[in-house]
This record gives sequence, structure tokens and C-alpha cells, in this order.
Amino acid sequence: MEEMKEIARGAEAVLYEKDGKIIKDRLAKSYRHPDLDSELRRQRTRREAKLLKDLKVPHPALIESDNSKKIVMEKIEGAKVREILDKDPTLAQQIGEIVADLHNSDWVHGDLTTSNIILRKEGLGNQRKGGKGEDEIVLIDFGLSFQTHKVEDKAVDIHLFKQALESKHFKVYDEALAAFLQGYRKAKDYKEVLKRIEEVEARGRYRKG
Repeated sequence: MEEMKEIARGAEAVLYEKDGKIIKDRLAKSYRHPDLDSELRRQRTRREAKLLKDLKVPHPALIESDNSKKIVMEKIEGAKVREILDKDPTLAQQIGEIVADLHNSDWVHGDLTTSNIILRKEGLGNQRKGGKGEDEIVLIDFGLSFQTHKVEDKAVDIHLFKQALESKHFKVYDEALAAFLQGYRKAKDYKEVLKRIEEVEARGRYRKG
């Protein structure tokens, strides 16, 4: 049995790898009252575990959770889209399709960047329905995800993805965004979400001005 090794540390949690599994341990916050901090970590852990159990889009499978602060999940083998999108911006169409499926289930990711999307290679996991024999786009890190019916929340999700493209993938921004929106057309609120994105971005420009 291999030792547990730290692979990432963020503001909310530390990720470890052990025996081919990923362990997410939510950090205590000293600036919060201990009882409140414990309850918040418990709520967020339960929410994320429920999502990993029920979600229909490609994502790390839930292995176990202590319903307090720790989640054990499948390790997704592959390349982060952050590292490969500039070479193949058409991958964004698959991302758009999966985000549409996510939003059609009334979930938003909450941190939709190319760092939180992995291209899993053929043969390394279950394939997406209709995609047998192909590489698969997989969403990871659902720590900020939540369930919502609001078009505004879905628009903000995509706005964050657009910001990630503009920041990290500016050389292929136009092509990648067009491919993403082509895939996202299967969203049930497609037109309403796109209209709301314009409003969200207009508010941002107004605040900056």
C-alpha cells in the first residue's frame, strides 16, 4: 500500500493521492466559529458527495465519504484541457455538450475553467454514451457546485468559462468559444442563457467603468 501524497492545495481543501484514488480533505477555517466552520464543511461535503453519486455527466466516481469533511473519489487519468486546448480548440464543442447536460440537470459547476476539465484517454474509463471508442471529456472539482433552476446562475457558469478562455487560451479564443457554444446548443435554456450572459458581461463593464 502506497503512502498518501499531497498533489494540490487550495483555499478550501487539500487533495491527496493514495492507491490510485483521490482524497479531498476540506480545511478548517480559523476565522470562523468552530461550530459554524464544522457545519459548513459538513454541508459542502455532503452536497459534493451527493452530486458525485447522482450526476449523469462524466465525472470522478464517488468511492466513499465521511459526510463530514472528506471525500474519496476515482482518479481520472488523462491530460488537463488547460494543457491541450490551444492545440485542438475543437475540444471545446465536447465541453459545451457536457455543460449543457449539466445545466439541463439544473446543476452548475461553479468553477468552470480548463484546469477543472480532463481529457480521459480511450480505454481508461467508462465512455460517454454515444462516444464509445473515443476520448472523453470529464469534469472535475465540484466543490463550488450547486443545484439551481436560475438562468442567471447558468449564465455566470459560462461567463467564467469565457474568462478562462480569454485569460489562458487567448490565441484560440474565438474558435474555442464558437465550438463551445455549438455544443451548448443542446441546453434547454440555450437562448435565455446566452441573452443573460450578455447582461452579466454588460454589468461587469459598467462596474469597471
